[in-house]
Parts: sequence; C-alpha cells; structure tokens
Amino acid sequence: MKRIGLLAALVALVAAGAVLAALALAPRSEPTIAERTQMLAAELRCPDCQSLSVAESRTQAAAAIRTEIERQVAAGKSNELIRRYFVDSYGAWILLAPPDPLVWWLPALAIGAGIAALAAWFRFGRTRARAAPPSGEPVVADADRQRIHDELEALDG
Repeated sequence: MKRIGLLAALVALVAAGAVLAALALAPRSEPTIAERTQMLAAELRCPDCQSLSVAESRTQAAAAIRTEIERQVAAGKSNELIRRYFVDSYGAWILLAPPDPLVWWLPALAIGAGIAALAAWFRFGRTRARAAPPSGEPVVADADRQRIHDELEALDG
C-alpha cells in the first residue's frame, strides 16, 4: 500500500516537472510595439506628477514621452537604448526603479543598524544599572564628604 502512494507521488512530481519544463521552453512571441511601449512607459516617472509612471499619468508631458517611446520602439531601438535616452534627457530620477540595487538594501540596513543600536543600549543600560548602588543614594567620596562638612561648619560659625 505504501509503495502505491509513493509511486503516485513520484508520478505526480514527474508530471509537474514536465509541465513546468514545457512552460519554460515554450516559444514566446515577440511583444508588439504597443506592449513594449506600455512596458517602458511603466518604468519611467512622469515629469509633472512625479508620483505616477508615464503609463499612468494623463499629463501632456507623459503623453509626449509615450509618443517618443513608441517612435523609438518602432524605429527598432532596444529597451536599454530607450531607457538610456530618457536618462540622458531627464536624469536618473526619471527611472521609477533605482538603477543601483544597493538602494533597495538601504532601508533594511538602516532598520538593522537601529535594532543593533537598541540592543546595545539595552545591554549597556542594564550593566550600568547593576553597577549603581542598590539604595539609590549617590556615591560621595570621603574627601568630598569632609569638604562639605568643613564648609557647613564654616557657615554655621
């Protein structure tokens, strides 16, 4: 009975692998000019609204950029050349995704540094609390105590 279940699981696994391989190796049709234009427009920031992509924005500037993208796609330029054209024209801020992958890690690094600083603060704060006198009275050296006594005597007179 266990052999049948094991055999069925193995057959299902092989079938799933075959389906995935067929999907991965299936020929893909080239995207149309409109599809490439839409994809590239979704990667660029609208110069007017700046919080929307060129594909989402309905401003005149976004429409002009979409027209320029479509013209360059129809001329046979690669996606990378079209992106570079807009970066050269507007600067790197035109790209919605930062070109440097390190930028994506900066928030995680900042959070990690904050957690490490908080952990160090808790650890060293506890160490100082243990070193302090348990009664809560300030620690005064004998020489200071004597000086205070002498000054009070001098005031009394």
